[in-house]
Amino acid sequence: MSPVSINSISGNIRGSITLPASKSISNRLLVIKSLCDAPFIIKNISTSDDTLILEDCLKNKEHYRVFDVKDAGTPMRFLTAVFAITPGNRLLTGSSRLQERPLAPLAQALTELGAKICFTNKQGFPPLVVNGNDIAGGTVTIDASISSQFISALLLIAPALPHGIELILKNSTASAPYIHMTLKLMEQFGIISKWHHDRIIIRHHKYHAADYTVESDWSAAAFWYEIAALAENCDIELHGLYADSLQGDAAVTEIFKNLGVQSTFVNDTVRLTKCADVTNFLQYDFFETPDLFPAVIAACAAKNIPFRFTGLRNLSLKESDRVQAMTAELEKFGLFFSAPDKNTLSFDTAAPRVSANKIACTAYYDHRIAMALAPLSLLGKKIILNQPFCVSKSYPSYFEDLKNSGFHVEFSENDYF
Repeated sequence: MSPVSINSISGNIRGSITLPASKSISNRLLVIKSLCDAPFIIKNISTSDDTLILEDCLKNKEHYRVFDVKDAGTPMRFLTAVFAITPGNRLLTGSSRLQERPLAPLAQALTELGAKICFTNKQGFPPLVVNGNDIAGGTVTIDASISSQFISALLLIAPALPHGIELILKNSTASAPYIHMTLKLMEQFGIISKWHHDRIIIRHHKYHAADYTVESDWSAAAFWYEIAALAENCDIELHGLYADSLQGDAAVTEIFKNLGVQSTFVNDTVRLTKCADVTNFLQYDFFETPDLFPAVIAACAAKNIPFRFTGLRNLSLKESDRVQAMTAELEKFGLFFSAPDKNTLSFDTAAPRVSANKIACTAYYDHRIAMALAPLSLLGKKIILNQPFCVSKSYPSYFEDLKNSGFHVEFSENDYF
């Protein structure tokens, strides 16, 4: 895989960006569509790898018996639930990294509801065989602290179960905004839910077909906020975003307001410009918005803004161990961190900056790591980034958009390291 070199032609970044559609919304809509009796149209559906994989698997669930979702975590979780209520035996597998990501809480909950699931290698981790059958539903408890996708997977199939689901959430709920997103989307297709304290109740009901237009991806927008924070001057328009978004990652506007980025909304566009107010210390808990971590740590460290971040424990379960990956790569820039435990990371003062004009970085085959490292070229460095094509997992046009906004981007065999 060819690496890519990125450098900023100037510190002035201007761009009008049509962001990719939200893959989180797209993936939930695909499951709803697969369970709906009548067809409907999903407009502006994501073209990310995750969504294309899920769409193909759902379309062929009656024809295939082996489903390889590569490194796509959301399809693995959602398909496990859908296949559990779809008659027939199916093998679900994925990449070596995906086989290290836990699935036990979801499998256990489905099994307690009557599903038949067998892990073929390591207990609690993919690959697994799902023997689809009629599940009545009922009351089940799940550990909510590991992944909101386990909960969303159960909620999405709940209306199809004769007794629905009464889901009891044990422990603190990770990434709760994604669960709210799931329930709000289901409501738009006729499903009523009740979430009170630690219980979510959904009764048996039919999804009602309705065409839907997917909004742009706030998780992808985070990297343009990082760019805006690091640029000397910027005027960046991001299209397809709304202030009243379903997506929890819209919290990026408030986070980066502390880092000198002003957000101005006009209809479906947010304009990013510089503002004078920059905090001298940022404290933030990422437990509900973990996908924002790579962009925020890169921006704070590069701007030499001390911070204390918490809510990091589950970041080791992503496409990479994102805390380890980001701190290792940022150390190459002379930036060092303190981690008193697996849930906390601090940054006080920067060491002397590395004088090298070219810095070789690796993306750990993780799209969000790649997209967080590229903007560091605004520090006056040429970034040589290995494994760049992993961005297709969520934002296939990322490097093209960088090029059109004032960055020099070049794929070259000569920059291997």
